[in-house]
Amino acid sequence: MAGWQVLAASFTILMVAFSFALFSLPIFYPFLRRTYGWNAAQASAGGSIVLLLIGVLGPFIGKLTDRFTPKKVLLTGMCIGAGALALLSTIAGLPQYYAYCVLFGIGTAAVSLVPTSMLIAPWFSTKRGLAVGVINAGVGVAGFIAPNMTRKLIETFSMSYAFVALAALMAIPFIVTLVLVRGANVSPASPRATPRHSFSKAGDVIKTPMFWMFGLGLFFAAHTLTGIQQHLALYMTGHGVTPTNAAFALSMLLGASAVGKIGGGAIADKYSSRVSLLWSIVCLAAGIGGLLAVEPGSPVVYWSAATFGLGYGGVFNAPPLIAFEHFGTQRVGTILGLFMMFFGVGTSSGGLAAGMIFDRTHNYANSFSVDLVSCGIGFLLLFAASRSRALRHATLPVQA
Repeated sequence: MAGWQVLAASFTILMVAFSFALFSLPIFYPFLRRTYGWNAAQASAGGSIVLLLIGVLGPFIGKLTDRFTPKKVLLTGMCIGAGALALLSTIAGLPQYYAYCVLFGIGTAAVSLVPTSMLIAPWFSTKRGLAVGVINAGVGVAGFIAPNMTRKLIETFSMSYAFVALAALMAIPFIVTLVLVRGANVSPASPRATPRHSFSKAGDVIKTPMFWMFGLGLFFAAHTLTGIQQHLALYMTGHGVTPTNAAFALSMLLGASAVGKIGGGAIADKYSSRVSLLWSIVCLAAGIGGLLAVEPGSPVVYWSAATFGLGYGGVFNAPPLIAFEHFGTQRVGTILGLFMMFFGVGTSSGGLAAGMIFDRTHNYANSFSVDLVSCGIGFLLLFAASRSRALRHATLPVQA
């Protein structure tokens, strides 16, 4: 029973504390551009800062999670995130916007996939991939709700009001975490939960070919995610699509990611995290191909966004699935954080690069084509990565 309570708490944390404001940021971009006269790169750089910090701080957050507890890290992150959102409601220019996005990035990193995955991992010795997919589905649910809700708040009230409302929502996961997360699972893991191999130090891990193949493949796949997600609304509104329909397309993308997360987790349980990630990248490529092939006002755009969302969800699952499959669940926070660093740097660079390409070429087809190439590189890296080959060349000591 306690394990299901922890699962419910983790789902709520990722749905509200991690996702609502993070996925609402792109909805603010058109309004920020009109209000302050910023270009696409300046507006989207705020989201890139947040995503970069989620990745760069991954190993640090993982180390804190190992040293203290996931619960303490999560509660602290919620407080920091709420404060940052409240401050964002007061911005008057770029310096303040970027400074508060830095603070928001720190808070979001502390409620990200690293501590939430570490929170549930000991409770699910089997079907762990599905459990990770279920809590990550909360991100997809929020992605379907948050853009439209935020747009309505901005249009009905103001940008400042919307930021304050998002800050107030942090109270929900904070209370849920206090009430539902109690104690820890200390029961021994089942034999099926034993990782294929586990190294004693993160320093040993980064010497293995497997780490770099997975890490770089994850980087290029993650780069693709935000190159599309962060700019889909700007792309559509720039071609005359109404903000309402643009927000709906983004909601379709993020909502479909919930299905992708659960499906990707199930695939990882049955096959491997590598197979799950390859399947997800195929969905990303198909979605981008659809966006490039049809007019922005076509109904097909929504289905293309949904297809991309399926892959988005699977890639989002990947860091904890890789870490738990290969290195176990005990004190693996730093290793998980290292994979999250690849993921975070990829997501932060994707949105920023897409904005810069558009500002220079004034054509999102160029940005999306670069994302398609990045997607292909990620696929090739992961396709070439042979787990058995990585293990044959691993000569590092293995824990008993």
